[in-house]
Amino acid sequence: MIRNHSKTDPLIQKAMACAERGVWPKDLEKEPAFQQFSRRREQLSIVEDCLMMAHRVVVPQRLRQRVLVSLHKAHPGIVRMKALARSLVFWPGIDKDIEQVVRSCDNCAAAAKNPIKNVLYSWPKPAAPWTRVHADFAGPVDGVYYLVVVDAYSKWPEVMATKSITSTATIKLFEKIFGQFGNPETLVTDNGTQFAAQLFQSFCEERGINHVFAPPYHPQSNGQAERFVDTFKRSLKKLKAESKGEDALNVFLQLYRSTPCAAAPQQKSPAESFLGRPIRTPLQLLLPRTVSGISERNLVMERQFDDHHGARVQKYRPQEAVYVKDFRNPLKPTWSAGIVIKKFGNTVYEVEVDGFRWKRHANHLKPRIRRQPLEELIDTFGLGRSSDLDDTKDLDGPKDWKEVSKDAEDSKDSEDVLESEEDSLVRLDAKSLPASPVHSPTVPIVRRSARSRTAVKQFDMDPTQKSYH
Repeated sequence: MIRNHSKTDPLIQKAMACAERGVWPKDLEKEPAFQQFSRRREQLSIVEDCLMMAHRVVVPQRLRQRVLVSLHKAHPGIVRMKALARSLVFWPGIDKDIEQVVRSCDNCAAAAKNPIKNVLYSWPKPAAPWTRVHADFAGPVDGVYYLVVVDAYSKWPEVMATKSITSTATIKLFEKIFGQFGNPETLVTDNGTQFAAQLFQSFCEERGINHVFAPPYHPQSNGQAERFVDTFKRSLKKLKAESKGEDALNVFLQLYRSTPCAAAPQQKSPAESFLGRPIRTPLQLLLPRTVSGISERNLVMERQFDDHHGARVQKYRPQEAVYVKDFRNPLKPTWSAGIVIKKFGNTVYEVEVDGFRWKRHANHLKPRIRRQPLEELIDTFGLGRSSDLDDTKDLDGPKDWKEVSKDAEDSKDSEDVLESEEDSLVRLDAKSLPASPVHSPTVPIVRRSARSRTAVKQFDMDPTQKSYH
């Protein structure tokens, strides 16, 4: 098959002719595709009418797509697929073709690893205590849930024990906390049902609170509360042998609020930053050393995070094709094809997957290359149908067609040429046509008019030609 198609491949025929004669014309060496043969002329040989590049066979244009499918049958990555191809086949631009096949494979993308993390965008520094607070539920611990509220400025924590986490019960807990310290400007929570309920939304709107949801399955966006929940739960386990329940909670809160915090302004304790004074405890702590400020610390943290993870800016435009982390099966998350709808802030996007709209962090998105339909690829690259690959007959078309083309070229009168072509096409015998359809431009119908017309030069597409000059 390769031998037969090599005979009709113009690029391979040129290379074979030059290899046989040992002469490489300079005008041919200017062609990018031909240069790859010219630079490797010492490795070229002809074996059974097939062009060889050392131990690799040069694949004709019409068979390249079929070879790529065979090379990617086991869905190897780009590196492994290139290594396999380099041991068997060659054609100009084979590396780029392999990269395109792997990157456009939906099965490979669905099972791929997580992409490089998006650069970190830290929360803006609050100007005052209780401006922005982060909330989350911890537990259950011994059958008890704990509502955790942390002030983003001072790191002051409020913890309320409860056995119910419904929207109504949650609102009552917040009413007690806000009754002590007032309503914050911004409240950040996860997407729990108690926070997403319309009742809770109305509660926030009535008090002028901007309720912000963290992206689903991305706890880092609500890291202020998540970190405290982790610290709180581990401390309760440590205190379990000494005190339980509310007593353990009070011991933990007093020590935590009075301990200097590296993330607080000037490394002060949460009590000093929130109340403006230290609280008295059995252990009177010394005042911490001052630092340049939280904004510089955040810049350092962002730079360390970006360097550690190799993070880079990830930006997606509306209607852009992406792969979305699919958490519908929590035990086995995968990647699903989706479309970007709109962007929220710096890192959150609304995407549409299978008719559903999700909110996702940029770390849960990665670019997707839309794979073109097979028919479009065949028409674009002139690959031919499967029947064309097996057809070893003359591809130049029927004899009658050649005669028509020759007559058309010799005629000087454009109108006579068009009429001659139409008459000849009508006389063609359908049985003499080849099994594979010969694609050629449709002969336009002549429209008579008073104005003079010049001869029209018809363009005849030849599938065996690489290019036209």
